Amino acid sequence: MTASGALRAVILAGAALLTIFFILPARAQPAPGAHEVRKGEGLYAVAGRVRYEGVTRFQVVIGIYRANQEVFPDGNINVLREGQILRVPSRDEVAAIAPAEAARLWQSLTAKPAPPPAPPVAAVKPAPAVVAPPKPPAVPLGREEAAKRYREGLALARRGDDHGALRAFLEAGESGHGLAQRKLGEIYDKGNTAVTRDYETALKWYQKAREQGIEIPKPFVRAPR
Repeated sequence: MTASGALRAVILAGAALLTIFFILPARAQPAPGAHEVRKGEGLYAVAGRVRYEGVTRFQVVIGIYRANQEVFPDGNINVLREGQILRVPSRDEVAAIAPAEAARLWQSLTAKPAPPPAPPVAAVKPAPAVVAPPKPPAVPLGREEAAKRYREGLALARRGDDHGALRAFLEAGESGHGLAQRKLGEIYDKGNTAVTRDYETALKWYQKAREQGIEIPKPFVRAPR
């Protein structure tokens, strides 16, 4: 083979490669049976990834839309989410849709507005649990036992055990211990983790303490809420 013949063969081979590279992708290619929606991808973009010979992009769009009705509630095509799997119809299914009909349906689908973004869910702070106050002892305590329970209540309050302290003060207060009664008035006047603020109950316990000869600051000023 002469040099000119070899050169001619190389040029023809290169031209053939270029033809394969540029022409074949434009021809019909098998579409996958499913497509996973990517971030920011809409239905029209998804249809652009499906290449069928002899059909328009609108036909592909409507074909995908009809094959995935459950993904588009109320016919809204603006609700695609990343990660959703769409079934891709075959070429025969797509070609069965008339081009004019596909264009008309696409125009009607795009006329629907996109849904408004969902409002942020406000954090709802749970209401504090209402704990019923402990019941007073069925049998009143003796003087020494009531004084002992009062001292135990003070110790529990210092340790931060409001519930235990309240039980101790109630047992002592119901048994006539004046200092425990005044302490109960203070607890109900301010409230803590064991009880909510209760002005009327606070006045009741202050009055009981006064009757026992316990000094209550006068005038009694209700703690600000």
